[in-house]
Amino acid sequence: MVERLNIHIYPSPLTHESRILRITDALNKAAVFDRFDIIGLAADGLPAVQEVDEHRRFLRYPRKLFKQNNSLLAKAVKTVEWSLRVLANMHGRKVACVNAHSLAVLPLSYLVSRLTGARLVYDTHELETEASGLKGMHQNLGRVVEQIFIKRCDAVFVVSDSIADWYVDHYGIERPTVVRNIPQFAVPITLAQDRAHLRQRLGIGENELVYIYQGGFMQGRGLERLIRVFERVSLNRHLLCMGSGLLTNLVAEAAARQSNIHLLPAVQPDEVLRYTCAADIGICLTANSCLSYFYSLPNKLFEYMHAGLPIIVTPLVEQERIVNTHQCGWVAPVDDNELRDLLNNIDNASVARHSPASAVREFNWSTEALRLVQRYKSANLAN
Repeated sequence: MVERLNIHIYPSPLTHESRILRITDALNKAAVFDRFDIIGLAADGLPAVQEVDEHRRFLRYPRKLFKQNNSLLAKAVKTVEWSLRVLANMHGRKVACVNAHSLAVLPLSYLVSRLTGARLVYDTHELETEASGLKGMHQNLGRVVEQIFIKRCDAVFVVSDSIADWYVDHYGIERPTVVRNIPQFAVPITLAQDRAHLRQRLGIGENELVYIYQGGFMQGRGLERLIRVFERVSLNRHLLCMGSGLLTNLVAEAAARQSNIHLLPAVQPDEVLRYTCAADIGICLTANSCLSYFYSLPNKLFEYMHAGLPIIVTPLVEQERIVNTHQCGWVAPVDDNELRDLLNNIDNASVARHSPASAVREFNWSTEALRLVQRYKSANLAN
């Protein structure tokens, strides 16, 4: 019997690609494919070949030209070099299916599919052509490339219903399959002891409310606004910021001058929920700065839910729909004073009333994985 090989291509060093690992794990457990090669970029300190388990491995290919040059031309040359290395390593291989995990590698993945006879899957992690900061010639080129190659795909997967509808409206394709980017939680969370320990460590009383922001400390996530507002709320309302990024100094300075703002460094993915459970309410204030954000469903949203926390979100269509449908949180007002009042008025009783239990039943990785596998089988993507 011929081995069914599934190749996934993503232009990164493959150090934090949890979505790809979840997808390949689900396909492996369902015996859709026999073997998985996940192809990315070489990086210092990382092996060229890294076994994930007996069925999956990372393959990192180098970019040797213009290593110290980051000009637009140099980036283009390095991309072509890396793509040629990938194609050279495909020669003579029999591949069942190739997955492009970003628009940047969709043309390359198409060439791999043509070279190897593989089916082609586009598994975009966001609405890339409408992302923040993308405009002008680069945006127009991205739209043209996507329009050309998306119609050559055997299946398309997206992370929210709004993005699926956008693709149908703009490209006239069959509606993509929605597989939300929900983390995989191995065990139920029962960590009362950890909750008490962390609160004691931070000097937070058991009856004081803790709002948590977790993830990247970067612009566009509402972190600056949160610090501004929490400097004016009641001191028994605490903001716990857990993560790292460009705005770390901003958070550290706020924590140094404000007793109700706390900084915790980023932790390993399997430790995140142990800290999240120490909070009472999760905050996800993604800025409405582009269509990709407007349609987004960030990981942290689901992490908060599965830790048992109600959530506060900005009025973005997918996030607001979850909060309103499941009554599992609040939509943040645009005005800072109104947001401060909302934070001050939430109490333990209202936290209990806004339990995310029904949202957790709907939004879990088991459900998403089942939909993923069913689409692979119905579209014969392994044959």
